Amino acid sequence: MPKKIYMVFSEVIMVYILCSVPLSFSAQTSSDIQSYIAQFKQVALEQEREFGIPAPITLAQGILESGAGKSGLTRNANNHFGIKAYGGWTGKIYLAWDDDPQKSPFRVYSSAAESYRDHSVFLKNNSRYKPLFSKSVYDYRGWANGLQRAGYATSPTYAKALIGYIDSYKLYAINGGVKLRPGKTVTITRTITRAELITRKDIQMEETEESEEQEEFERTIRKFVVEINGVRCTILYPGETLSSIAMKYDISKRDLLLFNETTSENDFQEGDIVFLGKKKKKYEGAQDFYKAKNGESLYTVSQHFGIKLASLTKMNHKTSFSVLSEGEKLRLK
Repeated sequence: MPKKIYMVFSEVIMVYILCSVPLSFSAQTSSDIQSYIAQFKQVALEQEREFGIPAPITLAQGILESGAGKSGLTRNANNHFGIKAYGGWTGKIYLAWDDDPQKSPFRVYSSAAESYRDHSVFLKNNSRYKPLFSKSVYDYRGWANGLQRAGYATSPTYAKALIGYIDSYKLYAINGGVKLRPGKTVTITRTITRAELITRKDIQMEETEESEEQEEFERTIRKFVVEINGVRCTILYPGETLSSIAMKYDISKRDLLLFNETTSENDFQEGDIVFLGKKKKKYEGAQDFYKAKNGESLYTVSQHFGIKLASLTKMNHKTSFSVLSEGEKLRLK
């Protein structure tokens, strides 16, 4: 076991801090998300009234894209939605890492409210998102899936992540809507008013029911790790990609691949550990040995303990392609 384990519990999210680490860089906690919702709920509702974009969707995107306001882009540029400085932008720019081999220009806003409005204008004026505006403001599932299909983000789980946030934090109630069953959407058959809230039982979920996205979201978010073996790290949250992690922590994707000893972003799956610095040559915790579990590889063990793969293979007289047997004893130092 590690020498020190500090456990911070905040509502449904357990934040594990291994080997004693300062929290200044950490990703969002449940408390951060609740504070973000309280701070920007009215702004999102204003955007809904003016532009017809569901407030729950706007808030969920803001939480995801900005790390609940904790990302470097948000803190330094008031940019809550990851919008780049393209499309005739003439204002200030902020350089941050994303998909490109060099830093990309992102829009700088004078305030969070300006960022929220520009996000609404961006969706309203872009032909790719035009079909979304025929959907009800209560159809958050339809909007989430539509944003993913239109290419707002490259993550294949982007829609599930948005729905996960909306269901987990009851964002659907912000504009008077209800929790929707998976696969169900709200169809507009005539112009509706805000007073005509969703009441049809075939599309509503009981508050005690959890959607598939909500279960997946909460299962993944509970694994959040901030440091292993003295090396900063996070996990790949639902809806995130290696590129969004690069932007959030201001680290190039090339360096992230190097730190995690892989060559492709496709090697990462939702919930995987992502190191933000170089792993170490040996484990510095109290544990000297580890017994392999079924299906584990030397690489997964190296990620689990923050040890360089080459060092782990050398210590155990193996190659990186060696197959591990269940219960096999491995040296960690």
